[in-house]
Amino acid sequence: MSSNAFSKSKLKALIWLAFIVIMSWQTLLSQDKIARTSAIYPSFGLGIGFFYPSDVNDYIDFDMAYQGVEGTFNTDLYMYLEVKAGLTYRMKSFDVTGGLEYNIAPKFVVVDGGSSGNLTYFYHRLSPEISANYYISNKNGKNAFFVGGGINYSFLSFEEFKASAPGFKVQLGYSMQFGKFNLQPYGAFRYTRATDSSTGMGDFVMDYTGGQIGVTMSFHPMILYK
Repeated sequence: MSSNAFSKSKLKALIWLAFIVIMSWQTLLSQDKIARTSAIYPSFGLGIGFFYPSDVNDYIDFDMAYQGVEGTFNTDLYMYLEVKAGLTYRMKSFDVTGGLEYNIAPKFVVVDGGSSGNLTYFYHRLSPEISANYYISNKNGKNAFFVGGGINYSFLSFEEFKASAPGFKVQLGYSMQFGKFNLQPYGAFRYTRATDSSTGMGDFVMDYTGGQIGVTMSFHPMILYK
C-alpha cells in the first residue's frame, strides 16, 4: 500500500467517524426519556494496551545505534494508547457496534550526544471494527456482566513501513448504568499482525497483538438488561 493510499484511507475513516458522531447524536436527541427495550446511540472509549512488537523494537535499537546513541536505557515499546468511537444498536441482552479505533505507541528518546538530537518514534494502528456483546444481568436488571468479541481490518504504520490485515478481539467487562450515562470497563485480548514486504529490506512484521484494558462510555435512555 502506497503512502498516499494509506493517507487517503485514514482521511476517509476520519470523515466516516465524524458522520457517525453527528448522525448518532441526532438520533439520541430524538429518543424519549423512558426506559426502552432497544436504542441506537454513539459510544466512545479509551484504553491502554500491552504488547511487544519485536521487529519494531529491533528497528528502534538499530536506528539508535546508527545515530550513535548509546546507553543502558530501555527503548522497547510495551504499551499503546487507544481512542475509539462508534454507533451501537442495543437490545436488552445484546448489542452490536460499528466503530473506528485509533492506536498509537510513541517512544521518545532524549539524547545528550548523537548525530540527530532527540529521537522520536510513533507506531500507529487505524481500524474499522464490528463487535458484539452478550449481557448477563444482575438481579435488578440495571447493571450486567458482558462477554463479546469483534472483527476488524487494521492499517498499521511505523516509519517507512506500512501494512494491513484482518484481526479479531475478545473481551469481557461490566456495564453500569447511571441514568442516561452508561460506563463499561473491560479487559480484552486483541490479535493484529501484518507484514510489509515492499521495502526491499525483507519481511517486516507489524504486530499489535496483546492484552488491553479500557472503558467505553455512552449516553442513551436506560435499557434494562432483563
